[in-house]
Formats: sequence, C-alpha cells, structure tokens
Amino acid sequence: MSRRSPRTVVTFPIVLRELTVLRAFDVTPGMRRVTLGGPQLRAFHRDGLDLPALRTDGFDDHVKFFFAERPGQPPALPGQNVSSLDWPTDARPLAKDYTPVRFDPEAGEIDFDFVRHPGGVASSWAARARPGDPTWIAGPKMSHSAPEGADWLLAIGDETALPAIGRWLAEMPAGTRARVFIEVGEESHRQELPTAADAEVTWLVRDGAPAGSTDLLEQAVRAMTWLPGTVFVWAAGEAGVLKGIRRHLAVDRQVPREHTHITGYWRRTDAPHGEHVAPAAPALAEERAEEQQDAHDRLHELTDLAPGLAIRTAVTLGLIDLVYQGVGDGAELARRCGADLRSLTALLDYLVALEVCAKDAGGYRLAPVGEELVEDDHSLQEYDLRGAQAAFDLSLAGLAHTVRTGRPAARTPAGEPLADALRTDAAVGGSARWAVEEEARWIASGAVQAYDWSRVPTLTAAGPGAGTVVNALVKAFPSLRVRLGALPSELAVVGERVLDADVLPRVELLPHAGPVPPGAQALLLCRLLERLPAADAVLTLRDAAAGLAAGGGLVLVERVGRMAGAGAAEAGAAGAGAVAPEGFADLDDALHHLHLTAAFGSGLRTEAEVAALAADAGCAVTDCRDIGWDHRLWVLAPTP
Repeated sequence: MSRRSPRTVVTFPIVLRELTVLRAFDVTPGMRRVTLGGPQLRAFHRDGLDLPALRTDGFDDHVKFFFAERPGQPPALPGQNVSSLDWPTDARPLAKDYTPVRFDPEAGEIDFDFVRHPGGVASSWAARARPGDPTWIAGPKMSHSAPEGADWLLAIGDETALPAIGRWLAEMPAGTRARVFIEVGEESHRQELPTAADAEVTWLVRDGAPAGSTDLLEQAVRAMTWLPGTVFVWAAGEAGVLKGIRRHLAVDRQVPREHTHITGYWRRTDAPHGEHVAPAAPALAEERAEEQQDAHDRLHELTDLAPGLAIRTAVTLGLIDLVYQGVGDGAELARRCGADLRSLTALLDYLVALEVCAKDAGGYRLAPVGEELVEDDHSLQEYDLRGAQAAFDLSLAGLAHTVRTGRPAARTPAGEPLADALRTDAAVGGSARWAVEEEARWIASGAVQAYDWSRVPTLTAAGPGAGTVVNALVKAFPSLRVRLGALPSELAVVGERVLDADVLPRVELLPHAGPVPPGAQALLLCRLLERLPAADAVLTLRDAAAGLAAGGGLVLVERVGRMAGAGAAEAGAAGAGAVAPEGFADLDDALHHLHLTAAFGSGLRTEAEVAALAADAGCAVTDCRDIGWDHRLWVLAPTP
C-alpha cells in the first residue's frame, strides 16, 4: 500500500453552465486572458434540478470548455444529470480543459488563460472572444488541496502549466520555500507572478524551438541544487517532455510517488499547447481500421487472453518497475524478481513483441506502453494479480458457469473463491476496499446533502465506500461521532489512505468480522449489498434493522443499473436479482453485472430490485434520492 498523499481531495457535482464573456485581453504576446461571468456561476435551477454554485479550491483545478466545430455554430453539449453529465451518443462535444486563474464569486467573475498559437480551436476562440459572447463550461469536478507536510515545493511546467503555477504562487503562504521552472517560447512571454512565498522562479526560453521539442526543463531540474527536507513536486506540460523528469525524480532523486503530481497536459504528436485532438478523429480512424481488418484476425484479437495475462504477470513480479529503474539485464531481472531465468526471458521477449518493452544493446527498457503502466498511478495496482481488481477481472474466466447458473465461479490465482479472499487475504481485501473508496469520492457530497445528518448524534457506518462518505460527513458535521466497522485489512486502508488527518481522530475504527457492527443508533450501509446474493442481502438488512436502537435510522447507499426500455417498476417486478428482458441501457452496466455475478452471485441491481430486497427484509422505504453517478440513497424504516 502506498502512503497517504499530502494532498486531500474534495469532489463537486459536475455542472454545465452557460456564461458570458465579460472581457478579453493579452497578458503577454503568448497568452490571452478571457474573463467570464453570469448568473450560473451561482446556484441556479435548470431542467428540474437545483444546481450548486461553482467552486474551485485547488490551484490546478480544471474546467471543460465546449466549442463549436465551426465558428457561428452552436456547440454540441452534454445533458445534465444530478451530479454528472450525460454525454450524447449522436454527437461528440468538442471539449478542452483549462485551469481557472482567478475566481471572484462576489464580483461574479472567473478568469482563464489561453496559450496563443495558430490553428488551435480554443486559441482561435479566445482570439475572437468579445464581451457578450456566450460560452459553456463544466466543472471543476474536484479540487486537490495544497500539499501538507512538505519542507519545500518544486513546480515544473511549460506555458500550458503557467496558469496553474501562477495561481499556486499567488496562493502560497508567506515563508513557503519553492523552486519553480517555467519554459516559454520567447522572452516576451514571461509574466509577473506575484507571491508571498520564498520562491525562486527560473524562466527557460526555447528561442524558436517548437514547443515540446526540448529538454530544457529536464536539464534544469537535473542541474538544480536539491534542498534539504521533504519535497512535493508538481509538474505539467507536454507528456513526452515529462517522461525524463518523472524518471529522474523517481530513480535518481527517490521522490516517493505520493509526493509527486505529474500530468501530461498535451502530446506533441497530437496538437500543441493542450489543444487535444477532438475525440471523433481517433474514433473514426479506429472504426475504419476495424472495417478493413480481416474478420478472422479480428476474432483472434478479441479472444487472445495472452497479452493481458502477460502484462499482469510482469506487474505482479515487479518486472515493470525494475526495468523502469534501469535494470536491463535479463539475468539480473530474474534474480531480483526471484524468477526462473528461461521463463522470464520468454516473458520479456513476448513483452517486446507486444511493444510493452524494447530491447537493444543495453538490454531491456520500457516502450511507451510500458512507461504508461508506470506513469499511470492506478495501473500498477489494477493489474497486480495479488490485488482485488485483477481477481475481479479474472472472475470472467468462470463466466460460462455463471451465465448457465447465475452463481459465482470467481477464484483468485491461488484458487480461493474471491468472496472468501476478501475476508482472508489482507492484500485482496485492502485493495478491493481502496478501489471502491476512490469511486465513492464522486457520490460523497451527494450522500451528505441527501439526508438530514444534523439529527444524528452518533453514526455507525459499514461497507465499501463508507470511509469516504464518513470523511465528508465529519467535515460537514463536526459534532458527529462515528464508528466505522470493517475487517482489519480494510480498516488499515481507511485509516492510512481514506480519512483525512483532521478527521481520523474523530472516527472510531471498529474491527468487525460481520457485515454490520451491532448496537447502532443510526446506521449507514454503503455498497454493501452489491457483493451479496439476494438471500444474503435480505438477511443482512434484516439483521441491521433489528440491531438498531429504538427510533434509529437506516440509510442505504448502492449503485444501480439502468434498464433499456423497461421502467424500474417493470424490472423489479421480475423479483430481486432479475434483469428485465430489454437488458441494461449502458454497456458498462452490463459488464459490471457480469463481473458481480461471476464474483459474488449478486449482479447489478435496479432501483426497484434494491427496494424489493428491503421489503423482503421487513423494511419500508421512506425516502429515495438520486445522489448522482448511478447511485441512490434510501432511507429505510423497520416495519412492525
């Protein structure tokens, strides 16, 4: 398990807002600032939804701008859900991410900076922007706090990162030690960056070289005098340029992964200065390529299990990390991995064929796909065969049995049923808990708002994702006392990685083997039923309701599936656990249903099916709220 990140995270409902250009001017010959305003910066009502005011708490927040394919045309826009957006299937919105440089909610103004360059959709829009022009934005959807506990800060970026770096410097408290490296195209593109911090800013100028084509930033970081103490590094810019910086920090400087935040804002092969290629272009190219592909080759590609298993094996052995660190000799890799040399050599050769690795006179090294494994903070966790996500993916190996019977067939690589491994294997149980806690970030704010928690003096919480919801609840209701029950392996994850440092002392972590700790005055169950077959889910709810103190409340949060054609009532009429003949409305829901059924014998239930489970458990639904991201919050009351 990695250690706690020094940056806490808060998430917000994603809101689509129509705003108006208030003014636009050039900050430098290379940067244009556009100020937006309008009533929808504040809370407003649209399409039957009460939508919150815009919040941007982090210096590197990002907002999506929606642009028209051609000037004078309206942009394609997503629809608004409770706390997320519904992306249309008939038209692909042209959206690009930009950082708010300044937000003044009292004045009703928000500033964005756009790098000036020829040919870019956003840059062209900013150049044409005039007061009164309408525009649409969405977000931010989350904010990272300033890093805590660092002795000094290192910021690195090209001009696309300049808005975030400038805002960060402006918000740094006095006395903060910071070293900043910024690359720009020309001397005239340098900006004044006011700050109260003890910050040393170094400007690097390309002098006519194309953006993303130099190693100025990497060489400057390599040559700098490293300050004593704990560092937090933030870097953004062209993805290829950042690879050398990332490697230097991880391998040479030994900066822990959790003390870095490195983001590729754009790729030189795509488009300059963060102007990402419209999603339609690669999708169309892929469709044409597939149409031209021989059906037999396509069938082989779809059914080949070897690439995924080979990559997961390399991750599990630690092979990818070792090659990234510069170990290229096959014999040395086998020794460090504790692997059979001949078998490991065969695996390496196969990874070279997959273009995950490459081989030259110096030995093995990572190819771009392999580097992506290392650079994506989640990939190494997801693909490790010792973790829950890989076991969840491998549950489909027993899909034939599951489809025939509706019963689980999932096994870990050690042969243990996945449901049992979650309880007995600390690595599997801990990684499974972390995966759901991360997902719960998006529904935590909705859960806080959907129930009157001010009436709850003491809360008992259980289930995957409960830690993240509790973290948000304690921040919103400081007087709330919470017990959080789970297995010790899961509590370790909650205590080390989920609960913020200021929340942790106010939550009792209660080791508990069963689904629900006894003796609750009020009870929150979060995504507990999705891993339980119907009979087990009913029994769990019945026992939870029976264990409540007199007058206690029972709140249930679960993810639900949406059905195609049939309403929720029709889907539920077939009985708990059944799926309407029309099937799921969303392909991801269908696949998640197969995973849950193969792993646990449960499946993705509809809203009506969850209500039916509650009724079978002797509970009445007194309220049900959509809290976004296909999650619902039910308030249940035991019936006499």
